[in-house]
Amino acid sequence: MEKILPELISIRRELHRFPELSFQEHETTKFIAKTVSSWGLQFHRFKNIDTGGYCDIGKGDTYLFRSDIDALPINENPDHEIRSENSGIMHACGHDFHTAIGLGLLKYFSIYKERLNGKVRVIFQPAEESVPTGAETVVKEDLWDNVKGILSVHVDPSVDSGKFTLSDGVVHASSTLMTIDISGPGGHTSKPHETVDLISAASFYLVQLQSFLKQSIDPRERFVLAFGSIKGGSAHNVIPQNISIAGTLRTFDNEVLNQIKTLVYHFSSTFEKMYGDEAVVNIEFPSSCPASINDSALHKKFSDYMEENAGKADLIASLKPSMGADDFSFYLNKVPGLYLGIGGAGKGVLHSGDLLLNEDLIKPAVKYMAEFISSLLVV
Repeated sequence: MEKILPELISIRRELHRFPELSFQEHETTKFIAKTVSSWGLQFHRFKNIDTGGYCDIGKGDTYLFRSDIDALPINENPDHEIRSENSGIMHACGHDFHTAIGLGLLKYFSIYKERLNGKVRVIFQPAEESVPTGAETVVKEDLWDNVKGILSVHVDPSVDSGKFTLSDGVVHASSTLMTIDISGPGGHTSKPHETVDLISAASFYLVQLQSFLKQSIDPRERFVLAFGSIKGGSAHNVIPQNISIAGTLRTFDNEVLNQIKTLVYHFSSTFEKMYGDEAVVNIEFPSSCPASINDSALHKKFSDYMEENAGKADLIASLKPSMGADDFSFYLNKVPGLYLGIGGAGKGVLHSGDLLLNEDLIKPAVKYMAEFISSLLVV
């Protein structure tokens, strides 16, 4: 590990200086392809996406490793020594580290070929931060023959550098975009009784929908329905003809997600009947990222591996799943998988311009992931 570490740190810094937004990672893709080519490896472009790709090393049974490569539209703190040179764009979620770790696995196994009794395929995935997400398209690529599982590591600035966090079961919630359009005849605010007072109706709809769902779903199941946008009307004395509302629905159980969708449609249909033919509610769920749920067998194998090779102190059990989402869940619908956290002992928080992570995390991330994958491929 020591002899490849300086190169991986240099790679991470280069990626950090030149971040690119979702589905625009053209230069990042070229940099990854050039890097693996210099190691004697072949980079494969995706067939259905213009950015990203994958690289294989070895033969036989295969484990995938997902590295997301996109950045965020965030201005970086100008006091950072190593900072973005692309104005208004920053690797504020640590994807520069994730890409460096994926490249580190390829470099490691290109040197220690005897430690690989199968194949490692590193996916350099674009657009984890967007809707729709890159993973939704990547899962449609022809990548799945002989694949036994998939792994991914995400940096965590709140955890000591190099320590892994691991959840048994749910890691991230689902995230479903929900749009509501409520329309009516409109009218004058002096005569709300002659029309549908649409702003009042929309307010009533939102309050009663929350109450209805809470009473209809098993209270032991957790979900969050929150709205971030409501638009309607342009004058104080005109009752609008349309109210548009958008928010997200999040659950820890994909079956509960489907149950809530059905209940929302039912509630909306009943709501319309209160107003006869004068109010129409149109519900859509334009995009949905499922919940990420770790495979129990892989969870146990990694726990046992870390206890035997690194000690309990380097593995932290993460007891509470996050209400945030990650499109790694789309891969988990194809094959068993494991989503891990890796401590970065940093400053700031994810998705902020102040995020600053410790480069020391690269060494244990590559070392333990490479050795764990080797152990999975032992016949």
